[in-house]
Amino acid sequence: MSFVFENRPRVYDDIIEAVDYYFTINPSLAVDFLDRIEEAKTKILNTPEGFEVKRPHIRTVLLKQFDYHIYYTIDGFQIIILAILHAQSGQEKIDEI
Repeated sequence: MSFVFENRPRVYDDIIEAVDYYFTINPSLAVDFLDRIEEAKTKILNTPEGFEVKRPHIRTVLLKQFDYHIYYTIDGFQIIILAILHAQSGQEKIDEI
């Protein structure tokens, strides 16, 4: 089974916000953050149903090295990334998804 990713519009804002923050600390952290997103997406592709269910049909995977979660759902052959949120703010913002 071959899956494809689709990002909800807010995902880009989530990424930009985090990258901007990490860039102010150290530019290499911003690059590392983007690399960890790609690694997590590979994990999701390998086992899309293998991660924690936060809500009915919404799964989450924690980024390695960073305290951020990718929230996603599976719809047929699509993996829809709903948001990428910091662990502390994620519970509050999950209702907005």
